[in-house]
Amino acid sequence: MLDESKKELDNLMNRFKENSGGLATKLAEDKAAQEAFIKEFDRLKHEIIWPVIVEIGNQLNEYGHDYKVSEESEYVDATARFTPASITLNIFPSTVDKAFYTPESTPYISFIANRYAKKVGIMVSTMMPSEGGVVGSHGEFDLSEITKEFVEKEIITVLKNTLIFDKK
Repeated sequence: MLDESKKELDNLMNRFKENSGGLATKLAEDKAAQEAFIKEFDRLKHEIIWPVIVEIGNQLNEYGHDYKVSEESEYVDATARFTPASITLNIFPSTVDKAFYTPESTPYISFIANRYAKKVGIMVSTMMPSEGGVVGSHGEFDLSEITKEFVEKEIITVLKNTLIFDKK
């Protein structure tokens, strides 16, 4: 190797070594912040989101509709596919045959933890069997925005936008 090339390589490797200590610290800080976010999302999921879902779901039951609540902890499957932590309200309108009581066929709202952005994403579906609907994002929100009132408003918005009220 040429002396000049060796010196340049040595300089590059020394700079890398100097910077890698800071990089390791930054990665550790990021990981700690992500873990804190997931812990807070889990708290919100159980103390705010779940109770609101059950309260609205029980109201839906009084009107003859049904619902299901499901939650996921984040995990990586055997094929290295990441699934984020979430909580979902599936709405089963009384006008739908029970054979179609599946998450893909009926309206839902999911609150999904995005550990990297440190935001809570909301995905909704207004799909109904033989009638269609839309599936999409209602945005991403800071943990501080996830209040009882906010969760209620989002669920009511999904109900307003579903076709269960358009039966003639």
